[in-house]
Amino acid sequence: MTIISLFAFAVFFFTLFLSFRKGSDFFSPARVFVLLWSLSIALVEFKFSRLQFEWDTFGWFMLLIGLLSFILGNYISYVINLSKPFYQIDVVRQKIRTYNINEPLLFKIIIISFIVFIFSFMIEFFIEGYVPIFTAQPDKARKMFGIFGLHLLVNGVNVILFLIAEYFILIKSNLKRKMLLSLIFLISTSSFFLLLQRYNFFMLGIMVFAFLYYSGKRIRLRTFLYGILIMASLVVIIRSVRIAQFAEYYFYVTSEMKFPIKYAFLSEPYMYITMNLENFVKNYDKLDFHTFGFFTTDFLMALSGLKHLLTEYLNVEKFPHYIGGYNTFPFYWAYYYDFGLIGLTFIPMILGFLISEVHYRLHRIPNLSNLALYTVGFAVILISYSSDPLTRLDMVFNFALIVLVQKYLVINQ
Repeated sequence: MTIISLFAFAVFFFTLFLSFRKGSDFFSPARVFVLLWSLSIALVEFKFSRLQFEWDTFGWFMLLIGLLSFILGNYISYVINLSKPFYQIDVVRQKIRTYNINEPLLFKIIIISFIVFIFSFMIEFFIEGYVPIFTAQPDKARKMFGIFGLHLLVNGVNVILFLIAEYFILIKSNLKRKMLLSLIFLISTSSFFLLLQRYNFFMLGIMVFAFLYYSGKRIRLRTFLYGILIMASLVVIIRSVRIAQFAEYYFYVTSEMKFPIKYAFLSEPYMYITMNLENFVKNYDKLDFHTFGFFTTDFLMALSGLKHLLTEYLNVEKFPHYIGGYNTFPFYWAYYYDFGLIGLTFIPMILGFLISEVHYRLHRIPNLSNLALYTVGFAVILISYSSDPLTRLDMVFNFALIVLVQKYLVINQ
């Protein structure tokens, strides 16, 4: 174990220890970000795969710029809000649960969203003629499946599932409606499962868990572990179906792991955490030019229908270089690709500042709109080691609808 790894583990456990202080908000942005990235850096230094390489000093410098910039944004927000009112986590939960929810409207929105989803799914199926799970090469089929416009509505399944979870958390009684919503949840989940898109379920799980944390009672360790287990199981099942033709041994071999084969099951989780960082350090200096906002505003390009046309015309790829089959990068890759050091330095800082501002606003004005907005920020942080959902149209679409709905759910807010 290297000095860097030891230091990163020390930061992780020290931050974790401070998180259990009385009245502490475990899900505060700076805390979650430091926990996630200190653990990732500690793991990447083990170099368990021969696909990994030793980083030079400048590589570390480039990686840390984006991380320290994000934390600086958190700190600026902290200083600004230092003298402002701040409710403790228990008070936030209490106030959230005292709002008078417009239950009929919430139920109606879920039903309408489900109808739109199921019709879009069926039309897309009839046009495509297949669903990825039943093809000979499901991992390739899932990338090709989708009709522009319709697929965006299908990806809106996260809105349905999130609102159903919110209904169960906030609405008391209404057993008949909850039974119907349970059925809708099952149908929606099963249908979307056929498309083998685990990213949506992962993001949904993060957002629902954050919503429960701030709107429910104190979460017991047992509940926390059950939630992690369920989410991880679903992601693993989808992964297993997607690469059913590959043995675990094959993944171990192609990843060129150094540890004994009896630990082959650790290959995938280790590689999916560490290779994002390896990709950035290995490839940041291989860009021949910058794209000045094209990838940062990817969701707008996709929404306008210009994304693929401009990609072909400009002859650009979001990930032109990567190691092996691992084509995911940390959240600030698009910012660096677009604007170089300026993007790497300032955009993560702005993002860290805005998420922290939402967090402080939630503790100052606890309502559903601020809570939903922070679940978005929380999800962005927790997936930051491997992607930036704010540059993806499907995720921005879900985020926007979930936050928008909250503005109409509270009576006399």
